[in-house]
Amino acid sequence: MTGLRGVAAVLVTTYHYYPPSAIAQPALSRFIGKGYLWVDVFFILSGFVLALNYAHLFAGGWNVRRWLGFLMRRLARIYPLYLVLVAGAVLMTLLAYGHLRPDNPAPAVGLPTPARDLLANLLMMQSWGITRSINGPSWSISTEWAAYLAFPVLVGVALFSRAGTALIATLGVAALMLGTVGLTTLDGAYHSGPLDAYDGTTIQPLLRCFGGFVLGLLTYRLVRLPRVLAWVSHDVTLGIVIVLLVSGFALGVHDLVVYPLFAPLVLGLYGNRGRIGQVLGSFPIYWLGVVSYSLYLLHDYLIGPRDGLFDWLQARIPAAWAHAATIPTIYAALLLIAGLAYYGVEAPSRRWARRLGRA
Repeated sequence: MTGLRGVAAVLVTTYHYYPPSAIAQPALSRFIGKGYLWVDVFFILSGFVLALNYAHLFAGGWNVRRWLGFLMRRLARIYPLYLVLVAGAVLMTLLAYGHLRPDNPAPAVGLPTPARDLLANLLMMQSWGITRSINGPSWSISTEWAAYLAFPVLVGVALFSRAGTALIATLGVAALMLGTVGLTTLDGAYHSGPLDAYDGTTIQPLLRCFGGFVLGLLTYRLVRLPRVLAWVSHDVTLGIVIVLLVSGFALGVHDLVVYPLFAPLVLGLYGNRGRIGQVLGSFPIYWLGVVSYSLYLLHDYLIGPRDGLFDWLQARIPAAWAHAATIPTIYAALLLIAGLAYYGVEAPSRRWARRLGRA
């Protein structure tokens, strides 16, 4: 599952680096154009993995001490790098322009209501229908933080309830995703697809996140059914799921048709001990998963350099050669920066938080 997180991060990155209009091959263009849906894999994986690691803390109900401990562990995981990037962007903008007003040109920070919006970003509340994210991809981190706050309630409904309640929760997930699609269809804003909800000034990102997060919790509930787990995690079954997903992306089918396939993908990878698991668990892909959070938060910063490098090369060599040189260069740079961020910020911060928790 760590490897899946790495693959998802790379595909989200590719979606932002190479929009469908820049790709001549139709099937590949449609596949990459659906890249925003890999963020939903993050949401489902988060629900599943947090249920795996922390659900037992709330098996007996909500407990303040355990809830605060859970939140501190999640903060140690996501906040240090997030804070470094937000603070760095704000500092550079203030040094360059002296203010955070919306007339600041990109990539500088420009906020509609600077004091309120900066506070919301620092508290990771910006995408709760308040404002835009200072770090673009972190809209999803803000919505996940809301899911973490509600974790004891969500896990109680999805995992420690009767089958009827779990069924109602499943219908709730469907309602959230249908609601997201309905709102993106009617809001008049640009969306790459029906589930491409990212604007923090609306509630759409929250609906999208909670739908995926609860689906991840419900998917973990199926771990209790050994026969179901064994069937879904078999190489043949899991291979069929992957083929259907790739085909659905390449054919450009509706988001709500391919979205449910993410649940058996995650459940299958959890139980798989065959060849598919070995591939996704191999060191290069596993390492991508390890640094995926850094990769995800940092990749936006290389869009400008990617365009600049391509333009510079295209003025000197044929466009095909320019693309061939730009792609490995920019991804190598991103992996290097993500690795530095992980080993220099993420990992030390987590170790420090663990030591603080034992003090």
